[in-house]
Amino acid sequence: MQKIFFLFLLGGILRTSEAQNLPIDFESNQHTFSVFGGTEFNRVKDPLRPNNNVALFTNTAGSAFEGAFIDLQNGIVLDSSKKLYFSLYHAQGDSFTFHIKLEQSTVNEPEVYIQKTFKTSTWHTDSFDFSKANVVGSDAPINAKGTYKRLTLFFEANELKSGTYHLDDIKGFVRFGGSQQNAGVTHYGKLVWADEFDYSGKPKAENWHPQVIPPNNGGWFNGEIQHYTDKLDNAYVSDGSMKIVLKKERYTYDNSTKDYTSARLNSKFAFTYGRVDVRAKLPAGSGVWPAIWTLGTNVGETGNYWGRNAQTVGWPKCGEMDIMESWGHNPRYVSSAVHTQARFGGVETGGTFLPDPYNDYHVYSLVWSPEKLMFFVDSAEIYTYQPDVLTADNWPFTKDQYILLNIAVLPQVASNFDSSRMEIDYVRVYQQGEDSGTLNAESIKTEKTGFIYPNPVQDKIFIEDINNYGAYALLDMGGREIQSGSLEGLDGIEVSELGSGMYHLRLSDGAEAAGSTGEVYFRVIKE
Repeated sequence: MQKIFFLFLLGGILRTSEAQNLPIDFESNQHTFSVFGGTEFNRVKDPLRPNNNVALFTNTAGSAFEGAFIDLQNGIVLDSSKKLYFSLYHAQGDSFTFHIKLEQSTVNEPEVYIQKTFKTSTWHTDSFDFSKANVVGSDAPINAKGTYKRLTLFFEANELKSGTYHLDDIKGFVRFGGSQQNAGVTHYGKLVWADEFDYSGKPKAENWHPQVIPPNNGGWFNGEIQHYTDKLDNAYVSDGSMKIVLKKERYTYDNSTKDYTSARLNSKFAFTYGRVDVRAKLPAGSGVWPAIWTLGTNVGETGNYWGRNAQTVGWPKCGEMDIMESWGHNPRYVSSAVHTQARFGGVETGGTFLPDPYNDYHVYSLVWSPEKLMFFVDSAEIYTYQPDVLTADNWPFTKDQYILLNIAVLPQVASNFDSSRMEIDYVRVYQQGEDSGTLNAESIKTEKTGFIYPNPVQDKIFIEDINNYGAYALLDMGGREIQSGSLEGLDGIEVSELGSGMYHLRLSDGAEAAGSTGEVYFRVIKE
């Protein structure tokens, strides 16, 4: 191919990017590309998946080498993983070339690139392996290494051709825990529980308990003025997401009448340690108080799913982790907090302002390890709780907690308020283990770690650093085999024809029966 070491002489840079990091997602304005040569960059609604925001790159045929780049504060660390993953969609449906170039090595390594030809009229997930890259200027093959600070993209490089190209989820794996963006974060990669809301009607009864009995003499704590109900119009699933709706309506429960209704859902799953990801849009309005949070199963609160028993300690001894709270009187601000016997009520919090959390999805996350709690919005850390010395009063987080989703309303609600809703795309819980994360070395004959990616998946599952397995099978949650084949020569397992839902992926040596020691299982979500 033609040499491309002079690319940035071609046309002026039209947009300047701030230092950013992997993974690159477009749910907010956090990741912005600079463009040159005629390319246009915009963050847009996904044309095929309306719950997502994605990048749209438009070639205007302004130059044979028009493209875009982003500068990454921590860089792409090829010594952690050689592969870079991404998702592409080209509405025109014709074949096109996609080219990734890595620049600005921190150890004076040469600039490198990979280019492939794609033809896809739907979203396609793929990867570039930079152990098989080429040197810019000579095209010599190279096993690239070190850290590169700049990532540059080209669609139809060396072609004077117009077109539109959607891109999403540029990611790389870090092999030894944590992430490229958040050093020191405990890695939880095994998906143990999820609700993808890929159905319609009431929230699944096997996943959620509607908490409706007021625990405080016919009302709720904190001065809340709503009743929580189990009505369909306060909590329902449609179009791939769950809606919790706060409404102005007169409603009586157990001889107590209030002017607002909402829903408060308890997860029927509880866990100790792990990561929680909730992707949501928030309700708006003065006095409106949405929350994504957890309580200890030993709280013993009236009407909750987990009841009371000899282990009940009440609040705040049970511990509370507020993954996301937002108050309508402080628009666009979201925060996280922790409540314990040692600190409760008006406690220290961490938070951030978001451009539009009411119309844009954001991922609100908690990473709960044995020594600290870390809270994130779109992978950006906003708060960490880590006592210097752990005691029973400041660290009750050694026992199971369950997830709560609700919208409360306070007396300062506007008089003209009618309704508002929280829209939740998914709730996912991860823990340490073999599924969809680092594999236990004891279960792999070569004692190497490995990964599958992406999870959830749309069209192809990639397997990295798991070389001693020769065959695969996809099983439904009842254990029935849906799809199987050899791994030899495959760069990924095609799953585009699978229906949405949860599956098990079994990798085996291909020579032994199911249940042998030469197997490993992953849990996979198909979107």
